Amino acid sequence: MTTRESLEVSAPVDRREVEEFGRILTQSLFFPPLEEFDWIAAQGAENIRLVRQGGEVAGGLGFVRMGQWFGGKSVPMAGVRPVGVAPEYRSSGAATVLLREALKEFHQDGFPLSGLYPTTQPVYRRAGYEQGGNKTRYKMPLAAIDVRDRTLGMRRATEEDHELIRELYTRRARQTSGNLDREQFLWNRVLRPQRGTAYAYLVTRGDEAEGYVVYVQERVPNTFNADMYLLDVVALSADAGRRILTFLADHRSVVENVIWNGAPAEPLFYLVANQSHKVEEYWKWMLRVVDVRSALEGRGYTPGVEAEVRLEVRDDVLPWNTGRWVLEVSGGEGRVREGGDGGLQLDVRGLASLYTGHLSPYELQATGLLEAGDPRDLASAALIFAGPTPWMPDMY
Repeated sequence: MTTRESLEVSAPVDRREVEEFGRILTQSLFFPPLEEFDWIAAQGAENIRLVRQGGEVAGGLGFVRMGQWFGGKSVPMAGVRPVGVAPEYRSSGAATVLLREALKEFHQDGFPLSGLYPTTQPVYRRAGYEQGGNKTRYKMPLAAIDVRDRTLGMRRATEEDHELIRELYTRRARQTSGNLDREQFLWNRVLRPQRGTAYAYLVTRGDEAEGYVVYVQERVPNTFNADMYLLDVVALSADAGRRILTFLADHRSVVENVIWNGAPAEPLFYLVANQSHKVEEYWKWMLRVVDVRSALEGRGYTPGVEAEVRLEVRDDVLPWNTGRWVLEVSGGEGRVREGGDGGLQLDVRGLASLYTGHLSPYELQATGLLEAGDPRDLASAALIFAGPTPWMPDMY
């Protein structure tokens, strides 16, 4: 019989354990054979934690050390990817023990946040994660793009332009809520994908760049045409957006559709005449506040907002988060002190959704994740955490 007390968590001790974790991923998450070993090599065995029972590997998780943009600031975030438990150890508490130990380590390493994409939500909610934002995949026929604007230039990007592409991405990410502060592992997926040939183009106005697009093309089965998959697209102006749309439309003789991960209110759709796009995939990612003080002080806030909110946080997993906190916002910065009368009472899961702006305090109140005695506290929280709808284009 397996008990939580008999489970232990640590990094792999040898190659055999890494390979066993790979086999668990193949069986539990349907990773194609051998792909899990490519993933582990790219991730690094030092970023894997295994849970064992009696010396045998019962499951494991990997994580990526990166950041996530909120209010114009990159907050350190440990992205969990993926979690796999062998079938014979499911419902034994192995995943719960694994996640709780990993969260303690993230805290020790100075990560105020942790995020993931769930295959199932209950186990992650028990660990304190909650929905934080969206990843939306769109599909649009190239024949529906009616934009023909070549005001700006377009040139193929070279290896020397990769740093410029990163800078353009960061300029967009600062204006969003939830985009990742990508580390090299994720940039390799965009600029050096393992499948297909990536084509990268910069949108230019004179010597300055205002956007870019990186894509691969895949043949549509039983046809002579292809679909275009955008690995990344950034347009920092309406002119840049129109130039990118024109560039895409110029492929319409051989390409049927363009497919990409975009914002919930995707600006490119406002530049075409009709609503011709479809949502191919809609997925919610989850966030975990690992350290309340560091998370609230680490993100940015809307300049000009001068407000205060008093929080009483409950966290059954990470006890240092439980208590009363006062967040004072001024000049785009947040300062946190202990105390106050706890005008808003919320579980740490509710704090995650409030923190990203995924749910307003009024919506959280309707879910039962937040309670308020004074309507003015709700109004203050709504003002402080207002911002763009949180989203990200990346899967990790």
